[in-house]
Amino acid sequence: MNLPFVVLPQRYAELIAESGDDYGALWMQWNGREHIGVVDGFRQRLDGSSRKGLSDVPQRLHLADARSFEMGRWFRVDAQLHLQAYAAHLRRHKMRLDAFQELALGPWFGLARGAFSLAVTVTELPDDRGLDFAAWRLLPDENTAELVSVEIVPEEVDLLEPVEGTWPITELASKTVIVLGAGSIGGAVAQSLAGYGLRTQLLVDPDRLTRANFARHVVHPRNLGRHKAMALADHLRDRDDSVRAEPLMLNVIYDADDLRPALEEADIVVVATDGVASRRAADYLARRAGKPAVFACVLADGAFGEILRIRPPRTGCLLCVRRKMIDAGAMNPEPSLDRGYGTGSPHLPMTAVRGDLELVSQLAAKATVATLLEPLGYREQRLPGNQAIIGLRPKPGMAVPFDIEHAGEVRWHDLPAPREDCPNCGSRAPRRVT
Repeated sequence: MNLPFVVLPQRYAELIAESGDDYGALWMQWNGREHIGVVDGFRQRLDGSSRKGLSDVPQRLHLADARSFEMGRWFRVDAQLHLQAYAAHLRRHKMRLDAFQELALGPWFGLARGAFSLAVTVTELPDDRGLDFAAWRLLPDENTAELVSVEIVPEEVDLLEPVEGTWPITELASKTVIVLGAGSIGGAVAQSLAGYGLRTQLLVDPDRLTRANFARHVVHPRNLGRHKAMALADHLRDRDDSVRAEPLMLNVIYDADDLRPALEEADIVVVATDGVASRRAADYLARRAGKPAVFACVLADGAFGEILRIRPPRTGCLLCVRRKMIDAGAMNPEPSLDRGYGTGSPHLPMTAVRGDLELVSQLAAKATVATLLEPLGYREQRLPGNQAIIGLRPKPGMAVPFDIEHAGEVRWHDLPAPREDCPNCGSRAPRRVT
């Protein structure tokens, strides 16, 4: 049975509670296809003046198919009504409408036959425990009153409020992350980071969205032609308006000087660019800024995902890691990076589907958050290593660390210390001027 769902904006709940009357009418935005009713107006008694449009909540909800009309009622009721209704609901029973009427305070008024009405009731709980609201579907033809779901929604909603207290929202709220590359991996990383509570994000990407992007990107195809960074920033803010996402249409190679102030502002860098040159430039810039960096990519035609967590001065940089792998006889990942799709020498065909890319992105986001939280005393956020190799479509016969046999398998490895001859972090590397 498709029971209605009632959304009661906090503003109208307050008007009902503060009213000196015991009954009245409610205007509803009613989505008949999905049986969602949103209170969008209030009237004391049946002869009072209507007060409509007092809440912004209806404008934030999916009400494309909704019609607005006065289909609701509100009643102040005896607390016994709610107690009896909750007990009946647990047994999957309905109350009789005449029993509902007897426990409603104030005068009763008739309901239209041949249809149902929605009602909101309020009662004062015993022992000064405040007010309790409930919502109902009233069917006069069947003489039944049935509890339905009701959600009281404040005018300003913190999307992550339900996890506050069990997750360090406050600590992460003060952090800033810069995401270099707002493509398929970068977009999914940014979306996941916002869910963790990293709401201040600098999104760097000079490219625009083309039709081919939407097979893998998190934003909607309606963003065709827009800059990836701008579309992604809007996507994050549409879901959670507390996200402070700043798009920067900069190229990590050619606009390096313009990027440096943003890197200074950030607490951590996520590198999700899709080219060898851009990753090396990002590696250099993050190292010069003294910032930890998390690199995320797909390798070997979509066979593996890789996460690298570079933490200066404890670990070597990207160049140090790659030199160690080459010296050990492993695959040189950089030339085999997934560099996008299209035509021409800078490109390779599309090599990974969205689900695999999001798997890599989720782990990259976790590594980013763990890197921020561990120094704050959250020891449970320690990672088992600083390099993760993820089996997506593993290839047999690969050397360590790519000797993964199964899809979904994740192996963690340690990273080398900075190499003495490294141009980024060796003894001859340029020193950071403070």
